[in-house]
Amino acid sequence: MAGLTFSAHWPLATAPQHGNNGSCVVKIEDGTHSLLLTGDIEAQGEKAMLSRHWQYLASTLIQVPHHGSNTSSSLPLVQRVGGRIALVSASRYNAWRLPSYKVARRYRKEGYLWLTTPRSGQITVSFSQHGWQIQRLRDQILPRWYHQWFGAPGDNG
Repeated sequence: MAGLTFSAHWPLATAPQHGNNGSCVVKIEDGTHSLLLTGDIEAQGEKAMLSRHWQYLASTLIQVPHHGSNTSSSLPLVQRVGGRIALVSASRYNAWRLPSYKVARRYRKEGYLWLTTPRSGQITVSFSQHGWQIQRLRDQILPRWYHQWFGAPGDNG
């Protein structure tokens, strides 16, 4: 492998944003695979970013914007990234009930593997020249199905 390339796609230096739309969107590439880190960017920021950087956003994995909130992950962004993996970082049983079911459905409909920390615990994605591998901590420490009974199955994730 030749190393990693980092590129920042949002916010624009010439048009600073405030609040969630001021989140940095960074793409990390190794020449074969790529990861798009989106912070808390919302649909309005996604639209503006897509109008300027659409050709650079395709990625293997997307860190789902704003913890899977319905204010983010617009269909144009989900389709433009065209990834294989959507990874959501959210706390289990959070007050906002994130990630949103609508957002999960949007990614799944576009063919993404949907992974959430509320359901999987720590998620590690390892990339190599031969592909990628996913490890879910909860699968490793709770291998028996009945250990998953804690909490309501429909909550978060």
